Amino acid sequence: MLNIELKARCEDLGKLRELCESLGAEGQEPERQVDTYFNVNHGRLKLREGLESGAELIYYIRGDVAGVQESHCEIYRVEDAEGLKAMLAKALGVSIVVAKRRETFVLDNIRIHLDKTQGLGSFVELHGTIDEPGELPIVADEVQGVQQALGIDPHSLVGESYATLAAAVEAERARHYAN
Repeated sequence: MLNIELKARCEDLGKLRELCESLGAEGQEPERQVDTYFNVNHGRLKLREGLESGAELIYYIRGDVAGVQESHCEIYRVEDAEGLKAMLAKALGVSIVVAKRRETFVLDNIRIHLDKTQGLGSFVELHGTIDEPGELPIVADEVQGVQQALGIDPHSLVGESYATLAAAVEAERARHYAN
């Protein structure tokens, strides 16, 4: 699956929630998710466990670029999350675990995620799904249109994944305790 996405820091998730609703975005129930990232040589591999939505193994490739970018993603529904997590941890090793509370809104072809992440703060993510490669510029424009409609400041855009951000926080903590 090919997506166009962007991520930004967000000071006020409540304000964004209200804006999503005023734009007519369809809201889903908030959910707690835990993403366990595994060590891989290329791309990122994570097991996402959600209390409501179940578990998915997600492999994706995208750059760490602030702003609208392509993301190539494969998703596999998982029945036995604990068993798979134990096996992947033994085989690959766990790089980081990220816990978050996610609220999702859908506006036409764009999924809007309002995330409150443990230890990292609050973020908004926009994801547009592409069915045909020729749709890439159209969906990129749609994502940018939603960015503007929500008033997402270009200076708040973040290129790094939650895994990269969490690893940096952990490394800083380790340096602090080492001194």
